[in-house]
Amino acid sequence: MSSNSNRNSTIGTVIFVAGMLAAALLFVTLGFWQMERLGWKEQLIASATERANDLPTNVPSADLWATLDPESIDFQPVTLKGSFLEHGEARIFISLPQKRNRHSGPGYWIVTPFQLADAGIVYVNRGFVPQELAFNAGYAAAPIGQMTITGVLRKPERVGAATLEPDLAKNVDWVINPARLSTVLFGDLGTVAPFYINWQPAEEVKLPQPAQTGEIEFSNKHLEYALTWFALAAMTPVLLIFWLLRRKRNQSLATEQSAD
Repeated sequence: MSSNSNRNSTIGTVIFVAGMLAAALLFVTLGFWQMERLGWKEQLIASATERANDLPTNVPSADLWATLDPESIDFQPVTLKGSFLEHGEARIFISLPQKRNRHSGPGYWIVTPFQLADAGIVYVNRGFVPQELAFNAGYAAAPIGQMTITGVLRKPERVGAATLEPDLAKNVDWVINPARLSTVLFGDLGTVAPFYINWQPAEEVKLPQPAQTGEIEFSNKHLEYALTWFALAAMTPVLLIFWLLRRKRNQSLATEQSAD
């Protein structure tokens, strides 16, 4: 019985040690992966910042949308020729942080479809309206007629597992995602661009309050994540050594007690 117990104990120790070393290796791998992600994110931020400082270009035409990567032109200033549609306007819930002389708190982005003069429809974020004014015509309607507008192209916001279902009765959604808007809320619009535009009107508009586009904000915590994984990789062998030393001490004490 004693021999079997010792054998089982040794096998259990080997399995535990192997598991801890495998975990340390995994932590190191994840750390280096996060460092790769850090380089990718820094390059992405640099490219977006460079594009944001460019002069406006014509918005990509509809024949390019099927193969277009919105990530590659995110934050690009663009111009659009066409007209706003009366049908298809959505309200996207948002809570803006407080900034001086700016409306903030809970409210909605007013996102209106814009029919391009050539072909296709682009959703345009006309700006923010506080919650108490969003359903009582407390903001300016979209301009009527043919026009040329300027704005900043943005990639669609992601729809995740935690994204709530839209309120069909009020045309309210939770993300600015053109594909979702044109499928769930307004399925009769036709060909819709895989990106949207933050409109920057030439004349001052109080409400909807245009989105601020001068600041490029990306979440970039990859260095923090990498350091966390490397710290775990360093701690794991140390904890393993302490565990082995304590186990050896307990075995020695058990041997001495059995000898007595």
